[in-house]
Amino acid sequence: MKKLILLIVMIWGGLTYAQEKITLKNIWELPNVSSPVVSPDGNLVLYNLILTDLENNTGHSTLYLLNVQTNQRMELTRGVSDPKWSPNGNQVAYRKAGSLYVADFSQKGKKYALGDPQKVAELPQSNHFLGHSTIKNYEWSPDGKKIAFVAADPSTGNKRTDPNDPLVVERTMYKSRTSFSDNMLTRIWIVDANGEHKKTVTPGPFDSHSVSWRPDSKSLIFLSNRTENPDHNYNNEIWEVNIENDQIKRLTQTVGTEHDPHVSPSGEWIACHATKRPVNTKDSPPENTFIYLLSADGSKEINLSKNMDRRASGVQWHPDGEWVYFSARDQGKRLIFRAKRGVDPEAVVDQKGMAGGYHISKNHIFYTYSTNNQPSEIYMADLDGKNPKRLTFHTQEWAQGKSFSKMEDFWFSSFDGTKVQGFICYPPNTSAGEKLPVVHRIHGGPHGMYGYSFSDFNEMLVSEGYAVVFINPRGSTGYGQDFADGTYQAWGGGDYKDLMHGMDAALEKYAFLDKERMGVTGGSYGGFMTNWVVTQTDRYKAAITVASVSNLISFYGTSLYQLLIETEFGGLPWDNYSLLWHFSPMAHIKNVTTPTLLLHGENDIDVPITQAEEFYIGLQKLGVPSRFVRYPNEGHGVRQPQHRDHYYREIMNWFEKYLKTLP
Repeated sequence: MKKLILLIVMIWGGLTYAQEKITLKNIWELPNVSSPVVSPDGNLVLYNLILTDLENNTGHSTLYLLNVQTNQRMELTRGVSDPKWSPNGNQVAYRKAGSLYVADFSQKGKKYALGDPQKVAELPQSNHFLGHSTIKNYEWSPDGKKIAFVAADPSTGNKRTDPNDPLVVERTMYKSRTSFSDNMLTRIWIVDANGEHKKTVTPGPFDSHSVSWRPDSKSLIFLSNRTENPDHNYNNEIWEVNIENDQIKRLTQTVGTEHDPHVSPSGEWIACHATKRPVNTKDSPPENTFIYLLSADGSKEINLSKNMDRRASGVQWHPDGEWVYFSARDQGKRLIFRAKRGVDPEAVVDQKGMAGGYHISKNHIFYTYSTNNQPSEIYMADLDGKNPKRLTFHTQEWAQGKSFSKMEDFWFSSFDGTKVQGFICYPPNTSAGEKLPVVHRIHGGPHGMYGYSFSDFNEMLVSEGYAVVFINPRGSTGYGQDFADGTYQAWGGGDYKDLMHGMDAALEKYAFLDKERMGVTGGSYGGFMTNWVVTQTDRYKAAITVASVSNLISFYGTSLYQLLIETEFGGLPWDNYSLLWHFSPMAHIKNVTTPTLLLHGENDIDVPITQAEEFYIGLQKLGVPSRFVRYPNEGHGVRQPQHRDHYYREIMNWFEKYLKTLP
């Protein structure tokens, strides 16, 4: 009888109407699949599956093993992260509860098992901000006898034992991302694989990170900014330390900054991504990064991606050392490329989706991949990207029976003729003549990028009957260096005009969009732009601004990102006061009439909550309908599940109030 009723629903109302909405209730049930880690023989894949526990306000991680040849999958252990195979494949290392563990790995027929884990080192972490591209990694030595890892030195720093004690400040970056900096130094350490003979190999008053072994297991390369005042610049260089005599030498001396170095299997080359400009920021740099090959001693360099006008990162070597793989964003996609000396980069994973973390084996690429209507799963392809095959199906059960949005991209000519890409998501059953309220989303950065990836936020909005428009205005990555430089000295200039022209283009192309019921929202730089939008136009009937900047003058002195303002606006605020004030939403707040919801983490130092406080008080004094929600113990963005659940409900209620009622 139940099957008959379902059949009638499908025939009479169409399959779409029998499907389940994506809501706050079921979005927390969505599994999250982590990046694959492939065994040395290429046959086994480790990955984590993470589930949200809303009731207990936490997440649960389970380590899985997948046999590529048989498709056999099994659970190994829980509560661990960042697994790495030993070079011979007989052991697995992982992080758990702030420590590093090693467990024997065994195979008996079709059964696999991890032995009792042995704790080999604690992994204390400094909260001092070293930049978003800092890699605090660990790596097995090629001979499998030692592990090098990045961790803080607890003997350094100045953490107060009593919060009532005075805090004496003598450096510029005295704040971390969520509190005051503990000033502990980050160092490179080595330890035997059995946990014995732990020592640091990078002493001195410097932070060191991003470690990679030479193939002889006798030395390490790493990154360190050893300029006179590293708080005032972002000049990471590549260094080498001999672990037998602790001698350290510098390998590079460039005006830009190097990131994430990897030694080739032969030891002949070091691959990394790096910038060229002398001024850059630790937050959201405007400059493309290029893939470089450096000779073993750093004396020779080859720019592998010089002819590719995209931001490249995520370097990995093929095991034979011929090809270098890396990733880059391109027009709403995230692709995987490969290149070698004398051969320009070629895309090997290039589809309308987002390739995520990946790992290269001798014969295959393993990578996570998502699209707008498929959450991330693990795939395998040949080294040239051919014959892609999906390996995991954790999200299939969750997705079954749910109604996903229809997504399209569109291009338009902006005010100066620049071609700009936009996207739209809307209910698949939208009928001719229907009018839908619209939410205009603005990405962060300013050098972020929207594209063909799964968004629970978009899907929830569409499930409630909204269309969502999201545009990559100038400043976005994925469209070349000139486009990324489009926000220079003008946050709220050409980027704002792109957004407005993009919305006009969407309204013209999609007749079902209701121009009388439009809302706007964004976080971080998208929050800045949301604040800017409501000071420049009253076309939006509701605004939601998240972790937003409102005053570029006060932002400079209270946030982590002095270098961001110096880079984006070409100098110091006292030399650029008029320019910074002109592009501050606070300078134009008297123009606001749009009802505005402000959401902000109380411990946010990336964008201090004082930025929201300034804007909120201004709105209140002007009598603009406004609401301010402060999330305790949250930094730049809302992370705790229960807080995030509340955050989503605030958003949905605000748009419901101001966009669902016809004017």
